[in-house]
Amino acid sequence: MQSDPIAVARTFFAHWSANRLDDALSMLADDVLYDNVPFPDIVGRENVRAFHERFGIGTTYTVDWQVGHLAASGNVVLNERVDIFRHRDGGEIVLPVMGTLTIVDGNITVWRDYFDPADFDRQLAAISR
Repeated sequence: MQSDPIAVARTFFAHWSANRLDDALSMLADDVLYDNVPFPDIVGRENVRAFHERFGIGTTYTVDWQVGHLAASGNVVLNERVDIFRHRDGGEIVLPVMGTLTIVDGNITVWRDYFDPADFDRQLAAISR
């Protein structure tokens, strides 16, 4: 198990981008807090899995999380990314994201992302037509 917080973050994002969702989700603590700001918190790995499955990650959408910058302060990793959600029928959502991961004993215990939901909704509506 990796213990370096930045290495854990890089591996986590690489799993998402490679569509290795089970590997990515296995890096979350059982009782992870997923704070997908501004939406309500989700607690627990299986609830995080269900959230992403409902949206269609891994089936309707694949994701490419392009990490621009990572910085760590202790066990908290700040990450600046551009998340690209590609729809299986064409079209994509390109979303700038700023987030944090809190890593304890190699597991992600807090995953927090900040983004513009209006931008996401606008792009989702455009590809849903």
